Amino acid sequence: MKKMCRILACIGTMLLTACTASTNRSTQTTSTSVTEQKKETPEPKETLSLEVSEALHAYNELLDNIDAYDFGMGDTVSDHVAYGIVYLNHDIPQLIVEKFYDAQFIAVAKIFGYDPETQTCIASDAVFQIDNPSQMKLSPSETYGWFTLLQDHKGLVYTENNRSTHEILKIELLTWEDNQLIVKEITKMEFNSLPKEPKLIMLGINDRRLLE
Repeated sequence: MKKMCRILACIGTMLLTACTASTNRSTQTTSTSVTEQKKETPEPKETLSLEVSEALHAYNELLDNIDAYDFGMGDTVSDHVAYGIVYLNHDIPQLIVEKFYDAQFIAVAKIFGYDPETQTCIASDAVFQIDNPSQMKLSPSETYGWFTLLQDHKGLVYTENNRSTHEILKIELLTWEDNQLIVKEITKMEFNSLPKEPKLIMLGINDRRLLE
């Protein structure tokens, strides 16, 4: 009788050990599954502040009426329009718009800002001449210019060169302060020391992804 009890106790111990191991494996599998799900879950997009969202919405409406703004070309109708969003050392982004005039072999750019207090867009007075990439060699202009975006929302740099000699004529740092565009001329050494973004992203006026 005692021998039979010992056998039953041994079997009970084996069953308990098996159940415990099965439970541990199940817990481990569940934990691994949860970990994998966490890895696969995409990080949420950065939430924009109310003022930034309002500015992007206002810029979207501005692009719908871009021909109402003076780009220094009179009544000449542009062939292409592109835009970009830039932070000119300001918490609220600015809008840069480029217009391309194929027949004149030229392109010009203008910068706009947003005033959250009045909820209105502000057009800067300055117009910057750049090159129409497809017409560069045909342009009659003695100069050509381009933009360089700085890292950490520090601003935009406009560089103007002589077309024949490629000599740098001026380098200007563009920032936005007190609801107006500030243009400050800087040296080549200062420009070289500034951290720069690889590329200024510009999209066609019909592609509004940057304003979403």
